[in-house]
Amino acid sequence: MQQQQAQPVQRPVETPRLQAPPPRPAPTEVSTTRPAPQVHANVATGYAAYVAGDLAAARTEYEKALKEEPASRDALLGLAALDVRAGRFESAEASYLRLLQADPRDSHAAAALIALRAGRSDPVSGESRVKSMLADTPGAHVLNFTLGNQLAQQGRWAEAQQEYFKAFSAEPDNADFAYNLAVSLDQLRQPKPALEYYRRAIALAKARGGRFDVAAAESRVVQLSR
Repeated sequence: MQQQQAQPVQRPVETPRLQAPPPRPAPTEVSTTRPAPQVHANVATGYAAYVAGDLAAARTEYEKALKEEPASRDALLGLAALDVRAGRFESAEASYLRLLQADPRDSHAAAALIALRAGRSDPVSGESRVKSMLADTPGAHVLNFTLGNQLAQQGRWAEAQQEYFKAFSAEPDNADFAYNLAVSLDQLRQPKPALEYYRRAIALAKARGGRFDVAAAESRVVQLSR
């Protein structure tokens, strides 16, 4: 029987940020000459609830933060991530668009929006847009992850693997970054490193959460271990 390879995570990495998918905040870009911004108490509480799997409580806390600070980027990212989890993609898209209206260079919001629209838009044009954004913000590793997905949709696995590796190297405790790297290596017929990253992704997902099917990944580990 032919073994079925895993598929990469295509939904956006959920990034409910403390100052950010899945489910884990990415660091906010902070100037070395300025102190880090204070995290709203409700955002911090909401993120803790999100990580614990209490999504209803997380939504309540993010909504409280947004009520006090209507333009709160952290709260909007958190609510958008929750909407993605709930399949409320139009609502999530509205939040990301709102963030991009406030800051067109917001790489996390832009990457999430591109991922949300995957399958409804041309991956080649998406690739071009992500590359342009990366040229402007080369340190935004979530864009490397998104670019990897655009390339994977086109079957360009060697290039996708390079982008996934860049994303994972920048954020080695992100389960989805590790998982998509494993998938790309699997597609490139490199079972040994693929097995390593599948195992790492599974461990990270169990500890911190992830968007991929852990059971399916574990099944693939068994297949590759034979």
